[in-house]
Amino acid sequence: QLLAAATAAPAAGPAAGSGTGGGSGTGKSESESAGGPGSGDDLSPREADVLRLIAAGHSNREIAKKLFVGEATVKSHINRIFTKTGCRDRAQAVQYAFTHGYAEPGN
Repeated sequence: QLLAAATAAPAAGPAAGSGTGGGSGTGKSESESAGGPGSGDDLSPREADVLRLIAAGHSNREIAKKLFVGEATVKSHINRIFTKTGCRDRAQAVQYAFTHGYAEPGN
């Protein structure tokens, strides 16, 4: 179910079905869409998938199996996520995922 939800999300942004109304369609406020280091605006769809799976508590090995890639590829995605979002570790990445609409509690 998680994989289906993660892969069904639109490539344009994390807020599929978030009901945010008008705007750019990315589910982010104008201040969040400003860009720059740590904004996360340029996460690729695959990086967004990896971030969702990290937020769901999956290990690198589990993420690799779910996405049909190698663990080294997952590590590369995670390093790019950290660089793009300004996160220093998985805990910060999880917090980022929840505060920026990539994940929701209970999912």
